Amino acid sequence: MRRRVARAAKPNPGHLALAALERTLQDRLFLCTQNVDNLHEQAGSSDAVHMHGELFKSRCGCCDRNPFDDAETYEPPAEVPRCPCGGQIRPHVCWFGEVPYHLDRIFEALNECTIFVAIGTAGVVEPAASFVRRVRRQARSFYVGLEEPGNVRAFTKCFVGKSGELLPRLLLEA
Repeated sequence: MRRRVARAAKPNPGHLALAALERTLQDRLFLCTQNVDNLHEQAGSSDAVHMHGELFKSRCGCCDRNPFDDAETYEPPAEVPRCPCGGQIRPHVCWFGEVPYHLDRIFEALNECTIFVAIGTAGVVEPAASFVRRVRRQARSFYVGLEEPGNVRAFTKCFVGKSGELLPRLLLEA
């Protein structure tokens, strides 16, 4: 059901603006998302880091086999699929209570950043909610989203509104 819903979603102008920024800044932009959809990729981003995994990939729950694309799977199989090792295949997503993916890479990018932008997050789910506090000393930090996040005081400036409307304007002005 989640794959069907995600497959129907399309990137908004904010996703497109971030993809355009990636083309301009190239490896100077570190794009990390908590979302498990592929809207950044649909918009043209080529190096988004999915800290909570990717809904259109699966992986073995037992061995170190790399996650694999299975975007064409719409309906659940009659039986739980198995890896050659015997382990159960599961969605390549981080469930609550599991450690997010790519944290070493994320923390390395946070340590180097000079501008930090959080988009559409509630600002309460860890570890992502603490990212803005981690960069406070070396970076200006901005929030863009429908409502002020729970950690609003940690940001240099907040822009409240639809990210699909605000991001294109903010990134063009930058």
